[in-house]
Amino acid sequence: MTDDVLAPPTGARLELLKTLGFAELEHDSHVPFISHLVGTRRVLAEWGERPAMCDAGLFHSAYGTEYFPVDQDVDRDQVIAVIGPDAERIAHAWCTIRRDTIELGQPSTVIDRTTDQRIEIDAALLADIATLWAADTVEQIARMAPDEHGFASSLDDVLHLARPAAREAVAATYLRLSQG
Repeated sequence: MTDDVLAPPTGARLELLKTLGFAELEHDSHVPFISHLVGTRRVLAEWGERPAMCDAGLFHSAYGTEYFPVDQDVDRDQVIAVIGPDAERIAHAWCTIRRDTIELGQPSTVIDRTTDQRIEIDAALLADIATLWAADTVEQIARMAPDEHGFASSLDDVLHLARPAAREAVAATYLRLSQG
């Protein structure tokens, strides 16, 4: 697994997502879940994010999240074999933290929703999580009705931690939404 080349979201990546059931699910934003995952990856690639970050976007719900539980246990080693350890670390963190517990210190602490334990995350991972949160939001929010936008409300609290392209894209997206 190389981390310096952005591989297409096909082959083993797509097959693993299908095995995990994402081809059969509908996302809250009214598209097949797998389309949302590929779309989040595309957004990150458009922002110039590193390949590991893009693959984290593709697998950002693989382990379930606080908003999206999964019915099966996912083998972390299997995910690492497909997307690499850096991408898997980001995706796993995204899936297991309670986002409302992100503290803005350096390093930050969060609560792991699977263990209820407080854990430290470093500034780089915190920036990755905030950037992934921005991409997840930008990818889906325009398809949703205004009363469905509540999922994005806490993003404002951590957006300043995201990389510049993410902050700019979120601002542009919110501006477009406000203009109708």
